Amino acid sequence: MFGAKNRSRRTAPSSRASSASRASLAIHTTKTALGCLLIGGLVMAAAAPASAATTYTASKTVTTVTGTSVTVSANFVASASSPVAAGFCARNSANQVVDFALRTPVSLGATATRITSTRAFPAGLYQVWGCVQSSGVWFAASARQSFRVLSPTISTIKRPLGGAPVTTNNAPLGSTAMPVGDLPGWRQTFTEDFRTPVALGGFPGPYAPKWLSYDGFKDTSEKGDYRQKIISVHDSALDMFLHTENGRPLGAAPVPLMNGKLTGQVYGRFSLRMKSDSLPGYGIGFLLWSDTNTWTDGEIDFPEGGLDGPAHGYNHVLTNPSKNSMVYTAKTGFGDWHVYTINWTPTQISFELDGVVVATTSTNIPSKPLHWVMQAGTTGVTPNPAVRGHLLIDWATIYTRMP
Repeated sequence: MFGAKNRSRRTAPSSRASSASRASLAIHTTKTALGCLLIGGLVMAAAAPASAATTYTASKTVTTVTGTSVTVSANFVASASSPVAAGFCARNSANQVVDFALRTPVSLGATATRITSTRAFPAGLYQVWGCVQSSGVWFAASARQSFRVLSPTISTIKRPLGGAPVTTNNAPLGSTAMPVGDLPGWRQTFTEDFRTPVALGGFPGPYAPKWLSYDGFKDTSEKGDYRQKIISVHDSALDMFLHTENGRPLGAAPVPLMNGKLTGQVYGRFSLRMKSDSLPGYGIGFLLWSDTNTWTDGEIDFPEGGLDGPAHGYNHVLTNPSKNSMVYTAKTGFGDWHVYTINWTPTQISFELDGVVVATTSTNIPSKPLHWVMQAGTTGVTPNPAVRGHLLIDWATIYTRMP
């Protein structure tokens, strides 16, 4: 299937299954008719001409939640060198100010300055963004990102990678926050942070309006079967429990729905955060696939590969899709959390790994609707029945191109 690039079977079920970043944004201040600055919807007093002429950008933002401790870091630059206070502004769900401590003074210029800040938060949902204060005026330096802090006393069902289910009172899996909101050139149309637990075998359950999963037929290599009963949701992650049952290796293929329908789009940005046990004989092919099951419409795969090896990315030749026009092999495997992103525009396809562009092509760009499928199954061999473990998806987002 995945490693062998066997594409003889990409057909989705004939009917719906049985139950179915990096944000790098220079925000330029805009002067209103009243001589004020409009920043992210907030009206602030205008700065002196020298400050108003300077723009600030925070990029490569990483937010990590560990229990109640939240760490944010980003690269800050300025269009003109100046000493400022810089760091991260934050708001809780009531829009109250809960900012991180700013670094001051710090001299920002054309060379990136990495700023990191940590503080504790009570349980709740928050927004954070890079911000700069210069001459008493606040500047937003990046788009807002959301993160959630859960109570460490909440009892959850956690399935450790490779282990049996246990009951624990641990904090949620440490994670980089799911991006929320539009990005430059992209409008966010789908988000999933997996906040509602679902017992093993109960998927899609409450997720039915937004998800379905292949169920009850052979996987791509035909060495195993797609069964949605191996899917659960716990600790804010979707879990595919890959294992052999009654002599058949079991995988799954969850599919996000757009407006409740199994339909794709032309062009987009598709991003998710995932990790997996090392599982010889099992692999993944997270791909953009034709709405009409026509291979020559295009196929874009990232990430793809055996779960005991590195991640790969592929773009297929439109006129001969058994060949690839772009091939990428990562230096990392699937054992740690990574963010994988496909960017698809009329002129270019690129892959991002943890917010860094790692592969780009301007040839064989699909122009027909494609939808996202997250396939996990056998790699063309029959896995040893003793091989079993878990693939976890922390979050997933979809964007369309802005006109």
